[in-house]
Amino acid sequence: MFKPQNLITEPTEIRQAISQLTTYQQIWLDTEIADWRKPNPRLSLIQISTDTTDRTGNSVYILDVLDKSDLITEFIDRIMVNPNIEKVFHHAQFDLKYLGKEQAKNIICTLKLAKKITKSRLGTSNLKLKTLARELCNFENVHKEQQGSNWGQRPLSKKQLDYAKMDVVYLVSVHQCLLKFIASEQQNLEPYQANTRQNDSYNNLFNATQLRVAFDCPRLFYLNYCFHSNTLFPSGNAINGIGTIFHKQAKEFINFAKTEPQIQTLFNLPAAQLERETIASQMRKLFYQAHFFPYLQTNIDRNQNKAPQLYQVWLGLTNLIKQWTKLLISNRNYYNAGELIERTFIKQEESLEHTFTLPDNSQQTLRGTFDCLVYHAARGRLCIIDYKTYDPIDPSSQLIQIAVYSYILWNKEKKISDCAVYCVSPKFKAYYYPWEQLEDTVHQLISHKLEEMTQWVNWEQGNPKPPPPTTSRNLCSICPQQEKCQTFFSN
Repeated sequence: MFKPQNLITEPTEIRQAISQLTTYQQIWLDTEIADWRKPNPRLSLIQISTDTTDRTGNSVYILDVLDKSDLITEFIDRIMVNPNIEKVFHHAQFDLKYLGKEQAKNIICTLKLAKKITKSRLGTSNLKLKTLARELCNFENVHKEQQGSNWGQRPLSKKQLDYAKMDVVYLVSVHQCLLKFIASEQQNLEPYQANTRQNDSYNNLFNATQLRVAFDCPRLFYLNYCFHSNTLFPSGNAINGIGTIFHKQAKEFINFAKTEPQIQTLFNLPAAQLERETIASQMRKLFYQAHFFPYLQTNIDRNQNKAPQLYQVWLGLTNLIKQWTKLLISNRNYYNAGELIERTFIKQEESLEHTFTLPDNSQQTLRGTFDCLVYHAARGRLCIIDYKTYDPIDPSSQLIQIAVYSYILWNKEKKISDCAVYCVSPKFKAYYYPWEQLEDTVHQLISHKLEEMTQWVNWEQGNPKPPPPTTSRNLCSICPQQEKCQTFFSN
């Protein structure tokens, strides 16, 4: 029986794959449907790619979910409904019939994207996925003969599985080609892009990260807002690509601490008798054995090149657990062991939104998502936590970002909260900001900056008064958009 490495059939392995997929910010998906011409079609396969460099399909996940409704539901709940994961389909309307329907969030459809560009401008004979893969992305030997095959049979043939994995490979490349086409047209100021870029981008909403970038450099903010350009300044000692993984694992640790009875028993003694290093070591051991090691093993088996990234994630988690241990021991003076974890890590909607009134009396909505909310019993205050997996170039700009979180939380629930930024890589650093400092920052700076941002995003190349350059000239030499900026803002 043919069973390639891609095909995942066992329920426990499918659940492990789903957990792994939740660590990505962007994935590409396709489905195969059994009995699709009959009254009761069934979802047979879900194919997922996370690798933009794979043109063979070796890294594609193929989840066999035929007649496994519980696993399909879990996939929908953890992946499709998750707004933090961008899901890319071709003809998404069809796939979403089986994967969450209107509940699915953060969906990109390459067919819609191609239709907006138009077939004539792309220069392709039609807008079907395999046509775009062949005529736009230069794939050879693109075949269709398995499209109408029997996806309800088991075992599936090698030809069927090759067809299934390559479909999602084509999707990744087509998506990348379309984005490059759009970017090239933006450089030439085609009317299509100039007229639609804001509506296709963030629907004229700003988020807290964009606000921080606008303080760093208005032009970098503009390029990100209009063209989705990268805004992360490189850090010499940091390992790239660990941000999403670390954030997911940090959240997993808090969930683990809340549900693992052995964690509670570590705090049975009075606070004065608790040893920080001992408890931190025991918590790390429990979490590593129960959760992180299986996750590590699965990822290394799939791709050994991820080892340095995952090692850096674990180092960051190690330092974060030390920080949590310190807080828990402090709070143990106020709570018994049974309620300590729940009273320290607060359940709270992490996505926040607030509409600011600007100096010109217009209104602008700002959104943000923080990482964690804890309670410092000794201070009698909540504290919003934001993780960074790199050293900030300018710590003052991160103050702007978290000040917004604190301010919106106060407006929403009338709860005063301090803030802390934990830079966990390459070395652990903690920045603490009291509410009073945060409140002053918002009142003095935010509304004025939002007004400027609304003006900047309406600027078009060739017009006078573009967004101004950064006042921190040292940023230009390390800016990820240095070349594009110099070309776009030629003055």
